[in-house]
Amino acid sequence: MEMERGLHEGRRERGCDRLKAERTASNKLLKSINQQKVLRLIYTEGPISRVELAEKTGLTQQTITNIVNRLSKEGILQETEPVSGNSGRKPIPIVVKTDQMYAIGIELAVTYVRGTLIDFQHNKIHEIKEQINGYADAEHPLQYVFKVVEALLAHVPHTHQLKGIGCSIQGLVDSRQGVVIYSKGLNWRNFPLKERLQSRYDLPVYLENDVNLLALVENLQGALADSDHNVTLKLDYGLGGALVLNKQLCTGASYVAGEFGHYKGFAAEDSPLCHCGARGCLTTLASVSGLKQNAGLTPERFLELLNAGDPEATALFRKIVQAVGVAVGNIVTFFNPDHVLFTGKLIDVLGDRLFPQLEICIMETIPESCRGVKLLRLPQTPEESVSAGGLVVNHYFDVPLEDLSL
Repeated sequence: MEMERGLHEGRRERGCDRLKAERTASNKLLKSINQQKVLRLIYTEGPISRVELAEKTGLTQQTITNIVNRLSKEGILQETEPVSGNSGRKPIPIVVKTDQMYAIGIELAVTYVRGTLIDFQHNKIHEIKEQINGYADAEHPLQYVFKVVEALLAHVPHTHQLKGIGCSIQGLVDSRQGVVIYSKGLNWRNFPLKERLQSRYDLPVYLENDVNLLALVENLQGALADSDHNVTLKLDYGLGGALVLNKQLCTGASYVAGEFGHYKGFAAEDSPLCHCGARGCLTTLASVSGLKQNAGLTPERFLELLNAGDPEATALFRKIVQAVGVAVGNIVTFFNPDHVLFTGKLIDVLGDRLFPQLEICIMETIPESCRGVKLLRLPQTPEESVSAGGLVVNHYFDVPLEDLSL
């Protein structure tokens, strides 16, 4: 009996210990979530007072004060000059010390590696670009990345101010695991880039597909900051897309959601064969590479011919507008986004002529219930290395809701 009682008490103690550990972990997670909610709100809407923070987050004044005091001691926040109030004590607005926080962004391309050091206001501090004739093996791109990162580290005032390294990859990326699933130009297949960089620099490392990355940055504090559901389309060397629903990036089951280039927009019988083996893909004529390969035109030359009224160029332009416009119209009808953002070199060069025509085609294609969608274009495609630095900023202010277990 004594033995059984002892075993029972031992099991009960272990159960209590487990519950205590789970409760402690849950409290730590909730504390982290509350802190990140406050920090992100200060970043996106600051200067902002403690009273406003409490109103917008639903947290108590004491919780807000504790979080602000803790982050101020860590050198992350600072108070600004008090502002006039209706009565009583003047509210003291709070801001994030973004000019003293830094990120390194790396753009990995087939012919170069570019790195940019930015502050958290997205100001460029320093940039380095290494031209490359080609990569011999999977380790070769990494050597250039190391070289660029180490050159940029020399321009960081204090190492603790560097909050991470972001990488923009043209290829399939498992951003959660930090693995490049496939990038033909870089000779990478299931390459553990995050692990390799973190082990060398002891910094947070984030990587993302280039279009997903652009969408994340624009949703944080860019053209899509006021949007909940949006689509980003990049008409560049290739065509890519990114989907954001309920402010969350949707990558799909195998990380290829948004592969806009292989949407079938052209009639199969009069479109070139795509490198994927199919016909009708938008990328065959509506991308920089497709335009060059299948029509012998650069975007600049295409624009020259259009401005001169060349009949063949004009016919091709109409064909592209119709294909892309109908494709985007179908996406808008299916996903019902509130915004669609266009960018990429084709938009940079042809945008003044192309974008108005796309708007007309899209609005004619979609049902009336979807016509509240706003179609936007960036004035210039952002540099990917700067966007990669922005990925660090996005993660730094991210709220870890996906880790919350109910």
